[in-house]
Amino acid sequence: MGGQLHLGRLFGVPIVAGFSWLLWIFVALYLMAGFFPDEIAPTEGKAYLLAVIVVFLYVIALVGHEFGHALMARAFGIETERVELWALGGLAHLSRGARSPKEEFFVAAAGPAVTLLAAVIAGVVVGIVDGFDLQTLWQIGTLQYSGSTAVSSIAGIILFFEGLALIFNLLPALPLDGGRIARSIVWKATGEPARGTAFAAQAGKVLAVFLVGAAVWLVADTGSTFNGLMALFLAYFIWQNAQAAAIPTERRKAAPSLVPASAVMDRSPVWVAATDTASEAHEHTFGPHEVDWAVVLDDEGRLKGILPALRVRDELDAGRPTTPAGRLLTGGRTASVRDDVLLHKLLKDKDLERLGALPVVDGDGVLVGVVSREAARQALVVEGGLRT
Repeated sequence: MGGQLHLGRLFGVPIVAGFSWLLWIFVALYLMAGFFPDEIAPTEGKAYLLAVIVVFLYVIALVGHEFGHALMARAFGIETERVELWALGGLAHLSRGARSPKEEFFVAAAGPAVTLLAAVIAGVVVGIVDGFDLQTLWQIGTLQYSGSTAVSSIAGIILFFEGLALIFNLLPALPLDGGRIARSIVWKATGEPARGTAFAAQAGKVLAVFLVGAAVWLVADTGSTFNGLMALFLAYFIWQNAQAAAIPTERRKAAPSLVPASAVMDRSPVWVAATDTASEAHEHTFGPHEVDWAVVLDDEGRLKGILPALRVRDELDAGRPTTPAGRLLTGGRTASVRDDVLLHKLLKDKDLERLGALPVVDGDGVLVGVVSREAARQALVVEGGLRT
């Protein structure tokens, strides 16, 4: 993560920021200072102080949005490698993509839910201080609202930007969260994640084209060069990411046999050391993770076998909690696949169909991951989340 600022950790997840984010902070402070009327900010110093508060609250809401994704992902067993802040918003870098429409929907929707909460809180503050009606909402939506106090003015600005972020981010186009929600819906309806990805990626391209038109209009008709350039930059970003999302789908259609197991496996599988006792296996692996089986590894990470949860429970019920996991393995061939096995062969594997997932090993027999039947069918999925 060279070239990035490390801002700390939250819930064990690193928060980093690109240098474009610092530039955005300074630009935002400059622009925000001009939002406050003289009655609220009679001096330039107070205007900038209020701008600092607005930007700080917006960043808090932004981080909250990304951790909405991160914490919901964690509930599904997906870890977040880092949360990255940048000029257009933030990104939660997830360790893997969703394995079901349900995972995709809830992880994608969790971020906008936090944004909605931030907007509601800001609206409540405005209502408490100045009252809230349709005229107030119209004034906030057109940036014509001037609160009676600094508090209500700040809340009105936050409500405008959080509301704008929520509406835009829920558009059904990748890489926006709305695109991931749309993807999950199409996936659920058709049973094919690739169709959901293709739909949302195409919508992303349409949105990018619309933003290019908006950029031209902003410059030509309103003379707002800065806003036009921002719209153009956003269009480029959305087009690039929508195109990137569509490429794996197109490749799978053209040549699914080129996708190896290593591209679809979970790189953080549940495992048990061969020297762990039945009691330790239950306490540290089967109990917390509620899996039907786990791989057993030797001291060098080599695959020894597959240990069913039922086998561990039987051993505990028999009053033998100290039996090593390695002794609970049955003889014979251990079901597994090489990391370079191709997708069309993987989907035909009878052990994959029987067990629902298979250990993936490298040429030395060292475990490198586990591939599930569902992940194999999905092949490659779009990862991460975006909030602008």
